Amino acid sequence: MTKQELNPLHKSEQIGNIEPMVADFGTLSLSALHSFHTVARLGGISAAADHLGMAKSGVSRHVSQLEDHFGVRLVERGARSLRLTPVGRRLDDRIRSILAEIGLLEETVREERVTVSGQVTIAATPEFGSLVATRLFPEIRRRHPELNIVMRVDYGFEDMQDPDTDFAIRVGSIDDDRLVARRMGSFARWLVAAPSLAETLTLERPADLAGSPCLTFRGDRPGATWRFVSGDLQAAVEVNGPIAVRSFGILRELARSGQGLAFIPSFMLGDDVQSGKLVRCLPDWTSPEAPVFLAFRPGIRKVARVGAVLDVAEEVLPELLDP
Repeated sequence: MTKQELNPLHKSEQIGNIEPMVADFGTLSLSALHSFHTVARLGGISAAADHLGMAKSGVSRHVSQLEDHFGVRLVERGARSLRLTPVGRRLDDRIRSILAEIGLLEETVREERVTVSGQVTIAATPEFGSLVATRLFPEIRRRHPELNIVMRVDYGFEDMQDPDTDFAIRVGSIDDDRLVARRMGSFARWLVAAPSLAETLTLERPADLAGSPCLTFRGDRPGATWRFVSGDLQAAVEVNGPIAVRSFGILRELARSGQGLAFIPSFMLGDDVQSGKLVRCLPDWTSPEAPVFLAFRPGIRKVARVGAVLDVAEEVLPELLDP
């Protein structure tokens, strides 16, 4: 296929459309793409140069090469800062995909061997990540002792086009048709309180929570809308309380100390409920089920180290969600 067939549009027609830009990458060096992506990720020429072990002039030259090639400004340079233009952000999204695919090709060739080794990087929320780390990781290490595992914990959805992340364990819907999503199961949240507090409350239905001290999962202000289901019944109630924390782990500790009611994922509560540190309130009501998915880029499973971990995860995770 000729270059003209690959890139039939003139540069003036490419500015609003990233796809033709990608088609013209054949005339660019991989190092220029990598430099630009590192600048975008770290937010500056100096930081990118330090990370790549290059001179600042070399990184700056790579960025300029891309701008000259496409005939558009990709970064806005200030006295002390640098930010991507809208076109630069769209281009960086495509470059990440390209670097991920190149990495996948390299890994596929390099890891065609019997022993599975290397590093696998997983993204997950903190609480579910804790469950995975204590229950899934030991099994992975037992089967593949030469593997190294890194977990990134964050409540935000990781960008799975980032080549540094191999796969993610995500809670809730996945609205990215570039990813493979395999459902592992689901969980609900339970309403719990310390026994000393539960004894003082009269709760027969979710509406009775109005006026009760509720500990909410958020980082801006106390209060939230809690949604409940019980068979075919549904209810939503506005709750308020003295404390809001964007951490289910901290909310659980606060509930144990009697500071209020908390609405916590069930997989975090088994030991506390069995030991009596917490009691379930409104035990016939839970939150709607939240699905849990393994999410990964198409083709990543062909990389031996990633495929081995995905195999174990698909076996173990359903058991964790439905013990």
